[in-house]
Amino acid sequence: MMNKTTFFNTIEKTLEQTPFEDIINYDETLIKELGKKTNSEIAQFHLCMLELRRELDTFEVNKVARSQGLAPHREIFNRFCNGIIASGEEFYNQVKEGKGFLETKLQNNPEEIKQLYYEGLSLVSSAAFYENKGLDADWDLLLRNEKRRQELEQQVHNKDEIER
Repeated sequence: MMNKTTFFNTIEKTLEQTPFEDIINYDETLIKELGKKTNSEIAQFHLCMLELRRELDTFEVNKVARSQGLAPHREIFNRFCNGIIASGEEFYNQVKEGKGFLETKLQNNPEEIKQLYYEGLSLVSSAAFYENKGLDADWDLLLRNEKRRQELEQQVHNKDEIER
C-alpha cells in the first residue's frame, strides 16, 4: 500500500506547480503527476486517499462541514474532506489533530473553508489511469485487485506478527 508520505509527496509536487485554488489546473497537474506512476501506484494513491478521507470523519470536521452546509449527504462531506487532503500534508495533519484548527479557520476566514469543497480528488486517479491505458481499460477491476492484494499482504503481515 502507498504510505502517506508518498501520497503527500505527490500532492506537494502538484501544489508546487499550481495552487489548490486554481482547481482546473490543479486537477490537470495532479493527473500528469499520477500519469508518471504505474497503474498499481495510481490505484494505491486512490486507496490511500480513501483511507485519509475516512480518518477525517471526526466530530470536529463534521461539525464545521455542517455549519457550512457541506455535510448533508456523504458525497458532499467527502468532497469537503477531499479539499482538506488536497491542501497538503501540513493542513491535513492540523485538521486531523483537531484542537479547534478548523473552527479557528472558520471564524477567521469562512471563505477559506468554503474553498475546501473539491470533487476532483475522487476523480484524478481514474483519469490518469484512463489516459495511460485508454478508455476501454477497467478501472474498477484494477482497484478491486489492488485492494485485495493489500488485504492479502496485511494477512501475511498479521500472521508474521502472531508467530513472533
